[in-house]
Amino acid sequence: MTLSLPALHPRTVLGFGRHDLRLLFNLTNMALRDRFLGSGVGRVWALLNPLLLLLIFSFVFSFVFKSRLPGADNSLSFIIWLISGYGPWLAISEGLSTSASSIIGNSGLVKNLSFKCELLPMAASLLGLVPLGVSFLLLAVLLALGGHAPTAAWLIIPLVLVLQFTLITGLGLFLGAINVFVRDVTQILPNLLVVLLFASPIFYSVDAFPEGLQFWVQLNPFYLVSNGYRVPLMYGVLPPLWQLALLTAIALAMQVGGLAYFRRLKGYFDARL
Repeated sequence: MTLSLPALHPRTVLGFGRHDLRLLFNLTNMALRDRFLGSGVGRVWALLNPLLLLLIFSFVFSFVFKSRLPGADNSLSFIIWLISGYGPWLAISEGLSTSASSIIGNSGLVKNLSFKCELLPMAASLLGLVPLGVSFLLLAVLLALGGHAPTAAWLIIPLVLVLQFTLITGLGLFLGAINVFVRDVTQILPNLLVVLLFASPIFYSVDAFPEGLQFWVQLNPFYLVSNGYRVPLMYGVLPPLWQLALLTAIALAMQVGGLAYFRRLKGYFDARL
């Protein structure tokens, strides 16, 4: 079986035009509304959920386990370090979880409307922007309290943000397509995400792994994302360039591969929805 992308019009990128970008925005807004449909405070939960998780983990690791960064004599530095890595992970987890069920959950749209249905998992993946935005707001307050002034290295953060969501949307396309045919994906995924969370240096540093594994752990794309935020925010320097290059390669490969895989399978969706 060969995977191929459609021929691109001069005004399109990966087969998407301006109209598709507007539709992507509307679908993302719809996905956010449906995510919290029926709850008492509606979309406020989109902000409260990640905020509560960030505060709980910060309290547990800083005041219960009394974790500290080497060379730091207070818990604030560790909390900043923790949130700058765990916040991006919340975005990854949210994006992958919602994109996996995006086609099944919108089967009526897929079967009855003519549009690029690959926009559904992409829109669902973008819901991760909400917990990431909450993390950034909390980090801004903590960085100000800790006396961390902005540095030129912070300018790399928008690039890391783009690479992160290029990666998430690519993986989301794979998951959304596979889940149409293997409905167990949404049951397996939460457990898999927990394993990936603790297998990635997010709650602890790379040095916590055995020396023989430390290099291989650094090839983990989820670690590359979290480190892309941590290093500029915490230390005011750029992440290693080889890590940025590797993250770029992985993210683009996932995006192009995810689109090709999804477009190859979407012709069979109607029979399975």
